[in-house]
Amino acid sequence: MMASCDWQSRCGIRKIVQADRYGCGVACLAMVAGITYEEARQRFNSLGLGVRRGCKPAYSTSSGEMRMAISSSGLITDSRRWRGWAELQGLAVIKVRDDWRGAKGRWHWAVAFRHPEFDIAVFDPHQTEPSFSRMPFDVLCFDFRIYEPKGEWFQVEQLFPLCVGPAPNTALA
Repeated sequence: MMASCDWQSRCGIRKIVQADRYGCGVACLAMVAGITYEEARQRFNSLGLGVRRGCKPAYSTSSGEMRMAISSSGLITDSRRWRGWAELQGLAVIKVRDDWRGAKGRWHWAVAFRHPEFDIAVFDPHQTEPSFSRMPFDVLCFDFRIYEPKGEWFQVEQLFPLCVGPAPNTALA
C-alpha cells in the first residue's frame, strides 16, 4: 500500500493552496506554469491584478483576466465553453461553483487534468486535499462530484508530464 501523501509524487503538477482570500487564480497560474505561489502573485501584481479594481477585490479575476495571466507566462491557452468532463483532455484551468462551501452563486478557479491512474484530477486552491474521479483507497480526497464546472474554461499548453513514472498496471519491458 502506498503512503497517503504519495498521490502528489504520482502527479506531474504540484498542488498549491491559495494564500490570499481571492488567490485561486494565482494558485492556478502557479500550478499550470510550474512556478511558486509568490512568483505567480508577482505576475498578477505586474499585470495590475493584485490591487482592488473598482468593485473587484485584489487578485479576483474575470475569465479574460485569468486567460491574460496564464498567457503572460508564455503558455498557450484555448478558451472553451464547458460541455462536460468528457471534453477535458490534458491540462486545464476550470471555473467551478463554490455553492458547496456556502458561497451561493459564486465560483472560483481550479486546475483539472487527465491522469492515467486517477482519470480526472481536480486541484482546488481552496482545499489541501485533491479530488479524483477515480479515487485511490489510500488517499484522503474531496468528493469529485462536488465540482460543477460552468462557463468558460481554458485548455492550457502542457510544459511537463501530468503523470510521474509509469502508468499503473503498465508492464515494464
